[in-house]
Amino acid sequence: MPVRMSGSRLIPVLLAVGCLSFRGHADPFPKDYFRSPLGIPLFMAGNFAEMRPDHFHSGLDLKTNNREGYRVYAAAAGYVSRIKVSATGFGHALYINHPAGYTTVYAHLSRFSDPIDAYVKNLQYQGQRFEIDTYPEPGQFPIKKGDVVAFSGNTGSSGGPHLHFEIRDAATQEPLNPLLFGLEVKDSLPPRIFRIKIYAGDAESYAILEEGNGVRRTITYVAPGTVAVEGGEGTYRLPAGLRIRAHGRMAFGIQTHDYQNGSNNRLGAYRITLEADDRLLFRTEMERFSFDQTRFINAHVDYAERQRDRRWVQRSFRLPGNELPLYEARHDGFLTVRGEARHRLRYTIEDAAGNQAVLPFEVEGVEGPPPLVPGGNVEAVLPRTRPSTFDREGLRLVFPANAFYDEVPFTFGTMPAPPGAFSRAYRVHTPETPVHRRYQLSITASALPERLRDRALIATLDEKGDVVAVGGGYLAGTVTARPRAFGTFFIVADTLAPRISPVQFRDGQSFRGKKALTLRVYDDLSGIDRYVGKVDGHWVLFEYDPKARRLFYRFDEHVPPGRHHLAVEITDTAGNTARYEADFTR
Repeated sequence: MPVRMSGSRLIPVLLAVGCLSFRGHADPFPKDYFRSPLGIPLFMAGNFAEMRPDHFHSGLDLKTNNREGYRVYAAAAGYVSRIKVSATGFGHALYINHPAGYTTVYAHLSRFSDPIDAYVKNLQYQGQRFEIDTYPEPGQFPIKKGDVVAFSGNTGSSGGPHLHFEIRDAATQEPLNPLLFGLEVKDSLPPRIFRIKIYAGDAESYAILEEGNGVRRTITYVAPGTVAVEGGEGTYRLPAGLRIRAHGRMAFGIQTHDYQNGSNNRLGAYRITLEADDRLLFRTEMERFSFDQTRFINAHVDYAERQRDRRWVQRSFRLPGNELPLYEARHDGFLTVRGEARHRLRYTIEDAAGNQAVLPFEVEGVEGPPPLVPGGNVEAVLPRTRPSTFDREGLRLVFPANAFYDEVPFTFGTMPAPPGAFSRAYRVHTPETPVHRRYQLSITASALPERLRDRALIATLDEKGDVVAVGGGYLAGTVTARPRAFGTFFIVADTLAPRISPVQFRDGQSFRGKKALTLRVYDDLSGIDRYVGKVDGHWVLFEYDPKARRLFYRFDEHVPPGRHHLAVEITDTAGNTARYEADFTR
């Protein structure tokens, strides 16, 4: 007979059970529970925890031979727990809950199976919205293992036809590494190692790289250094004649990628282990993470290296503000080097199939004072754990606590107003420093005409020097936005309406025998906010594909044969509106 316990005693018991059984799963990675979600061999364009801008990849990107329409199969029995349709992100996405405590996710779909597709379309017409996010009742769409639940596609923020597939812990919705569940993926290739990076942990620490040709490079707290490695097929080494001599607290990073048979795509490593003198110094293991932690990837990688040289260098040490639970470490990954000591280090990189790549190297101790480091134009030191404010020359910045991963030696400057701007340009630190939490940026709007206040926003310059909207609006004499990056900012006004043009049809066009009509839509600054498409005054389901700048309507029962009038209205984020009208026949 079950024993009833009070709430105060029940909670500790549940916590203890969870610690022993992986959030309630008897086996955290059962090898025979899931089948492949596709009926073709699995080749990956991306894998679990592969590094992406501002986030870890949460599943597998499975190739579909560069085309859409492959059947997508339920990986296990369960029920449809969520259906989401969006112009961005996962596009058309389906979520299935399974009785063993997992959720599988199938994304970038072209369409759902017929019963689910009809259900979604009915909701879209009821709400007169293309985008939906709905949670059906558990008994509404029961699923058997191997059922066709959808068809592969290229919707949302997809860069090409493929299936994005995830396995999540249903209780927490934390993604788990699908490659640990026994999916049949051919992989006999070891990871590759490209370079290591060496860091000095404080101003009193440094390293000297002595190369075989007599060149010496000094590594300091403000100037880490990279070393390209040699070798291949799982065995790597530093260049011949290279010596690493160091003093004080030193740390390391590595650029490494995994590969799969039959695919040229760079993938993420499963486990990275750094040992010093045969003892663990730092280990990263990619088994699971939570979505509210994924932006900490900007602390996991060398963000400046990524911004400057487009390389993914993973740190083998922990920054103070890094909250990721992916690590096992001694001394947070820092190695203290003193005197004439010699330390033997070894990187071991593993993929989920057990293939390995190894890089041994040595670090020799050296004594002496740290080298002189040129001072920079530091305006202030922004703390990591406390809020801070910066006011200067018409600019106000308000940073929340924990906006950064470490304290920031903040730099600032101004430039003349770019063409068409209504303020000078403010250089707010450097884009090579990551920002974790949004901050408030306000620029005095004294040069902004009153008639343009409701069209004003903050803009920045991208890598090509083009003007890109940040957002925000006018408020009490300033234009204020909440960016999540450093850069160069100024006030602009968006007064131009979006543009709409037909794709291969004209007013009076006959669409007999055709499946859809398509419009090209574009906004040059603030971005498209909303749209409405009507035929004969009645709302119809237009789908928006922002990456292709297309708006299209697939003919359905709402537009029968005959003559019709089309009206489409599009509004950008600044409130500018464009309208297109035409007659057509079916």
